[in-house]
Amino acid sequence: MIERSLSETLQSVSSGSGCAVLVEGEERGGDAWILQNTLRESGGEVTFYGRDGRDNLLAELPHFVEAFPQGKVAVILDRDFANDDFVEKTYSPEYEGVVFYWRRYCIENYLLEPALVSQCVEIAFAQYPEQTPKTLSSTQAIERFLLEQCKKVASQVAGNFTIDELTRISDSQELNVKAAKYFQAQTELDAAFVLSEMMQKYQDAATLHPNIFGKEAMSARYENNLKKVLLQVSSLDMAHRVIDGKRFLMPFVKRELKAFSRFFVSLLVHEVAPKNPPQDFRYLVQDRILPRWREARRLAQQ
Repeated sequence: MIERSLSETLQSVSSGSGCAVLVEGEERGGDAWILQNTLRESGGEVTFYGRDGRDNLLAELPHFVEAFPQGKVAVILDRDFANDDFVEKTYSPEYEGVVFYWRRYCIENYLLEPALVSQCVEIAFAQYPEQTPKTLSSTQAIERFLLEQCKKVASQVAGNFTIDELTRISDSQELNVKAAKYFQAQTELDAAFVLSEMMQKYQDAATLHPNIFGKEAMSARYENNLKKVLLQVSSLDMAHRVIDGKRFLMPFVKRELKAFSRFFVSLLVHEVAPKNPPQDFRYLVQDRILPRWREARRLAQQ
């Protein structure tokens, strides 16, 4: 749930002297909470507001753009299924838009950096190091573990990319085809099973639009996406761009930590990540968004 209504958030932004950054998720325990804590060094210059999901945030955005001067408000969204070219445009110094994207699939992927996880595990098992899970016993072990999990879910991740593509095609052509639900199982799924599940979900659409939803078209599209995903999961840095850290990676790590799992994210966000915030956090907020606000404010005061 959104902690603040649109009108309350507009009032909060209006009364604040700093820049406002709108993000997905709730304010408590979500993207805004992660950023506010990991970028504490930004002080009162920026405040992060969670707006309960991408659709809600984008629906509200025109109200913020109309209400405030240029530079006062910016947006950072999860990349989800966006391609590299689309995302990288928002990192260019020439980019003038207000909507930016994470380079990784979602903000949680930045917390699952092996070095950060390793520090967190070290703190957690400081008194009983012998109880440290072997899978998380070193930075190298954590990287191997995360990459193994990425490979295990590659088939359903490729299915999710396929569903996203089909949804976009259906929307652009106004086909009125109900989108299939994304795969979220935290277990390894056979590629043939994933393809079969999608074909079953789109069987009615296949009759009406065989060139898009038919067996041959679906198989070719899925196989193409599976090849792309398998190439991405050859390295963890690339895998973070296509594997959902929130749904697929975070649960695996928490499962390994057992009793300590409920403190894991809090320790990462409050103690570990603030000492060395992810580079993209620093770049988008401190190098791209805040300088715009400072310049706009300077011009307004002239």
